[in-house]
Amino acid sequence: MDRKKQVEVFQAQTQNLRVLERGWKHIKRGIHRDLLANNEASAELQTKILALTYCAWSETAFSKLIHTPHCFELDEIRQIKAAGERGSIVTAWEKCVALALRKIHSRNGNYVPNVRQELSRLIKIYIETPSQLRNKVAHGQWQVALNSKNTDRNPDLTASLANLDLVKLDLLKEGCEGLCLIVQALVESPEKAFQRDYWPLLCEVREQLATASKFTLAQKLQLLKKKRSRTGGITLGSTSPARTAV
Repeated sequence: MDRKKQVEVFQAQTQNLRVLERGWKHIKRGIHRDLLANNEASAELQTKILALTYCAWSETAFSKLIHTPHCFELDEIRQIKAAGERGSIVTAWEKCVALALRKIHSRNGNYVPNVRQELSRLIKIYIETPSQLRNKVAHGQWQVALNSKNTDRNPDLTASLANLDLVKLDLLKEGCEGLCLIVQALVESPEKAFQRDYWPLLCEVREQLATASKFTLAQKLQLLKKKRSRTGGITLGSTSPARTAV
């Protein structure tokens, strides 16, 4: 791949993200209608589809990120892709962060290790765990998850599937958007913009996670009912009370 192809991939993934964003909003509207109609079966079905959409969105956002012009060198992009091919989307993210952190030269001590640790934590929350659920849903395990060899049940992932809902998926998407912004600032301007914006962005992601994690699907339903009674229809908004900043 040369620079011309890199830009073409970046542009293609930008278009794909727009379509996925529209799909995300469309599926959410359907879930809102099902919640108000007390149609639990349809809401559960569409929630699984939204989970697949989240994983598609996050993988596309990552591809757009690593192909962003003036960020990574072509050889670095190849290394990131190779890491993903040998391992998973998680190992690709980890390689991406490792290469990006090499661009910081002005900080000594524990700064870089601390940033790596924090980003690894965000990758685990917003990439690794959702990708495990995505694999189960993609392979038809919509209610009961099996282990990796399909020889027994996986009770932990089964419980995660049962607890999956619109609120949790919106939270995952907002957190992943924050992760992408942090890493993009790191690779685009490691000595200036990143060191200026890293801590405020990280604090926003943490604040959203803390606030929105207390928000439940039942509370969301109550908000939808109040909006319907005031307007006679459904007003779309943030799933959580936290301000969408990432």
